[in-house]
Formats: sequence, C-alpha cells, structure tokens
Amino acid sequence: MAQAIDELLGEVTKAVTASTEQTTASQELAQYVSGKMGEIDQRMDVSISELNEFMTQSELQSPIFRQSKNQFCNLTGNTLDAFSKNPHFTIDVSLYRIIENDLLWENRDIESQEILTSMGMHGVRYFQPQIRVMAMKWSGYRAEIHDNYTMYPNPETNHSGFTTIASYAKLIHGSISGFWLNGINRDWGICGIFNEGEAGRYFNAHPHVDSPSGEVRFIWPAIVSGKVTIDRNNPRWGYWPSIFSGKPFDITPGS
Repeated sequence: MAQAIDELLGEVTKAVTASTEQTTASQELAQYVSGKMGEIDQRMDVSISELNEFMTQSELQSPIFRQSKNQFCNLTGNTLDAFSKNPHFTIDVSLYRIIENDLLWENRDIESQEILTSMGMHGVRYFQPQIRVMAMKWSGYRAEIHDNYTMYPNPETNHSGFTTIASYAKLIHGSISGFWLNGINRDWGICGIFNEGEAGRYFNAHPHVDSPSGEVRFIWPAIVSGKVTIDRNNPRWGYWPSIFSGKPFDITPGS
C-alpha cells in the first residue's frame, strides 16, 4: 500500500512539475508576444506620424491664395475694414496689442511668447507682417429675437473648390464658435474649418455667439482657397497672399 501511495505521489509530482514548466513557457511566450506587439504599436505610431506629416506637407505644396480681404486687421472705428457686422446687437473690435518683428526671444514678454508659440513660431525673431492682436467684444445678444451671427469678411467666398477658414484665437469669456473661431477655447491656438466645396456655391464666414456677451482675441482671420490642416500641435496657418494684391505681405486695407 505504501509503495502504491509513493508511486501515486511521484506521478502527481511529475504532473505538477510538467504543469509548472508549461505555465512558465506560456508566460514567457505571452511576454514575448506582448513585447513584439509593443514594437509593432510603436512602429505603427511612427508610421502614422510620418504619414500625417507627409499629408500636411503635400497639402501646402498646392498654391494657397486668400479670397478674403484685410487679414492684417486694419480698423476703422470699432469695425474691421472689409468685414460686415450683425447690426442687431453690439459688436466692438479694437486693437489689443502688437507683436513686433525683429526682437530677441528672451526680450519678448510672456504673453507674446505664448502667442507666437501657439502660431508655430517659438523662438522666432523675424516674421512678416507685424502681428496685430485684435479684441472683439459683444453684448446685448438675445437669442429669442436676434440672429446669432457676428461678423464676416468680404467679399462672399467662392465655395466651388476647397477652402480653409481659420485664425489664431483665444476665448476670454462668453460662448462663440464656428468658421474662423471654430474650436476656440481659453488657450491660444489655431481655430477653423475646412470645406470641400460645391460647384457654384458661396458662403459668409461668420462665427456665431451663444451667450449674451463675451470677448475673444484673434489674429489673421481669413478664407483661403486650398486646404490648410487645422492642428494645434502642428500649426500651419499663416499670412497668405491675397488675390486682391500683387504683394505677398500687403497690409493695405483693400488687400
């Protein structure tokens, strides 16, 4: 009887040992597969990043021309030249500040460094034209009696082909969205949309408000023919050549 028990215990021990070895092998295999999956995921992330960069560069290789006037944001009174405003509630536009060309990065104030970084110009000393940071304040909007559009650049946009409508902007308070302020929040960054277009169509690019009052700050609002990627992590929006001028950095009101 004792011999039979010893033999049984021996078989059980062998079975346990074999199971342990199999479990160890399975764990090693699982770790190996997990490691390989991690490598594959990493390679995929790199490949996707490279593809996105290629697509962005390919888009910018096509000519980009501005359809709207006054991207520089010249003012007459409290209105942007070549922009139309909703007359049914108060909309005031003013010059908030100017960010000058030809200044060492370390000599720029914190706010201008923040703005330039959001525009993809961290550390940049030289640029054209000078950057006019604008403020738009609205008040007196009542949803029950007013259309909620604010202001839009002229002339009407030819929507037959691809268009991008964008700016750099920051929300101070209130609620506003759409067109060149699409995606705005309380941090400086690119805002906007891309439209694929429809033959013979046009549109007016007017952000719309959703609060009785508010304030935004913005830079370089415009509509261009072509596609510019709207990506806060890789901003490519610039000051674009105008179809109304023969100069690449024209800042006159009619451009």
